[in-house]
Amino acid sequence: MTILDLLRTKSKSVCESGRHEAVESLRTVFPENEWGIETDFNYYTKDNAKNLWNNELRKRVKHKLEAEGWNNDRYEDWLGEVHFTNLNPYRKNLFDRYRSNAGWRVVVMSIPRAEVIVLGIASHYQNAQNHNKLGEVSNLIYDIASDAMSEAGLEMFGRKITSADWDQNGLMQSPITTIDSISITDVASDGLNLKDVRTTTLKKILASFISLKVIPSTVTEAKFFEELSKLAQFAKYLAENVYPFSGLEEFETLRALALQDMASAGARLQLRKKSSTRSVVRVYYGPPGTGKTLSAVREAVRLVEPGFDDKGDVTSSFTKFNEHREQCAFVTFHPSLQYEDLVESIRPVVDTSESDGSDEADAKSAVGEGAVSGGLSYRIHEGVLLRMIRRALQNPGKEFVLVIDEINRGDLSRILGPLISTLETDKRVGAEFPIGFELQYPRSAELESRLFMPSNLHLIGTMNSSDRNIALVDHALRRRFDFVEVPPEPQILKVTNDTLPIDCAKLLETINRRIEHLIDADHCIGHGYLVGCETNAQVVERMVKKVIPLLREYFYGNEGLMLLVLGVSPALQHRIFVLAEQESEFSKVFSVALEDAAAMGYRAHSTPRNLRIDTRFWNASRLVAGPDDEKYAVSCVRQIYNGIDPEEVAPANMSTFSTDEAAGTV
Repeated sequence: MTILDLLRTKSKSVCESGRHEAVESLRTVFPENEWGIETDFNYYTKDNAKNLWNNELRKRVKHKLEAEGWNNDRYEDWLGEVHFTNLNPYRKNLFDRYRSNAGWRVVVMSIPRAEVIVLGIASHYQNAQNHNKLGEVSNLIYDIASDAMSEAGLEMFGRKITSADWDQNGLMQSPITTIDSISITDVASDGLNLKDVRTTTLKKILASFISLKVIPSTVTEAKFFEELSKLAQFAKYLAENVYPFSGLEEFETLRALALQDMASAGARLQLRKKSSTRSVVRVYYGPPGTGKTLSAVREAVRLVEPGFDDKGDVTSSFTKFNEHREQCAFVTFHPSLQYEDLVESIRPVVDTSESDGSDEADAKSAVGEGAVSGGLSYRIHEGVLLRMIRRALQNPGKEFVLVIDEINRGDLSRILGPLISTLETDKRVGAEFPIGFELQYPRSAELESRLFMPSNLHLIGTMNSSDRNIALVDHALRRRFDFVEVPPEPQILKVTNDTLPIDCAKLLETINRRIEHLIDADHCIGHGYLVGCETNAQVVERMVKKVIPLLREYFYGNEGLMLLVLGVSPALQHRIFVLAEQESEFSKVFSVALEDAAAMGYRAHSTPRNLRIDTRFWNASRLVAGPDDEKYAVSCVRQIYNGIDPEEVAPANMSTFSTDEAAGTV
């Protein structure tokens, strides 16, 4: 009997009679001086068949078979006698003797009824009940093997195991759509699932596969042995060169830890090897409105999805960021934020449920062990940063990003606490000088309270450089971040499409040159204040609602400088603000001439106070707010970057200053 005959048969007697001959045929690939081979033939029992028929077989399929006269016994006959065949070559240098409940093993497996043959490497399930968790552990070890093979320039054997392999038809290359000539496509379009023919025992074994390759049941013997040879070479390399395969005890310790605490196991693994990931710890800084948040979000998406290109579409960057919610998180710093909010703390929980007794267990679970309805209990709160650290440790093959908006508005030393030292790229897991930090409130299920900052977690911040009233990043933290300037980009702004257009780029450039001269470059205005303006009316509205209020804040107490920035002069015919004559205004208020007041010691203000916008430029009291004279308003804006047009100088017979009677105010 050939090895393929053994793997394909559904007969118990054929398995028993051909076992020795078939196993010996494997010796050409697994010689006896290096390898031992154990066999495990698992046969269906009456209870197996009954459970599959009553509980596992999908109801619609079962009902159709029942309509054809099938019952439990008929389904048992169709299943055959062999549940699965499992041949386990093992490296003798790792085992004093083969132990089926320990270590890792080469697996040559077949599920005859499903017409499935698989090759790979698996660790024993050790009665693990959570199959998805066991699959995660298997995938973790797959990543180790994959990295090692890649560094050695060798080909990886197989792929990762997934839940579809043990619950659906991930292993079934040819769907089973007929059962003894009875078509089931009308009730199960994808055919039978593996779940319909397998027991929990097989489910556990499949979940323990580290690396798996499905072989067509029609494979030729020559091709089959070719695949076996690749598997043997792969297993031998791992056994001799790759941690944790170099020792059985190391492997068992690691796998046991991973089943209980994946994050700690991942950290322990990464501490044993150098990480190829270069962590991004960056701050985008610049004046308001330059698109710092957009730059941070776009960079975050590119880190988790390297091929992403928004093609200038701002919306797509934020859409993608939200789609990657497991890998991307966003938080805004503010003065009251602290370590307990971002990392960990203990928080009270009040149970407000009104239970009739039937949900008592659920209520206790929600508020803590031993809590009673209406009582107070406490829970450990994990902030967004700690949650992202755990996710990154559990998924070393993915990238994770935390975007911190307005990073200089919070006290970084108080917020990050002991994590400050771990931010640097060379202090991360897998780097040259890893530093762990101790959790104040570790989970009860965790075996270790120390966590390491993973190399695949990136921090990207934004900082408004004009916020001088907010403490900037101190020197200890500044050296841990890369600072990237995001300056205004007036070139991306458009010329409006009106007959007498406004050049938004020239407007922004002129305002910023004046601000830089009077204050500094950090207080310039970003292109975001005018981006998207296509009409003159939109520009005027942005000037009133966005630009002028910002300038008022910049030049509070010295609004004459704001007039310089906006090119407003008493000598001009077009002015954004109403400039009242100081002497007449003074006389109205005090009923005393300005000269008389000066004799009494009064010193006149050098700049106007309480500047009011001319209603011709903008009238907020209208039913629909806007300029009373749009042509006048446009001329005021164009005047900012065109300079003084001789035709726009106020006529000589006009008063140098306009008054409230000459023009309305808002």
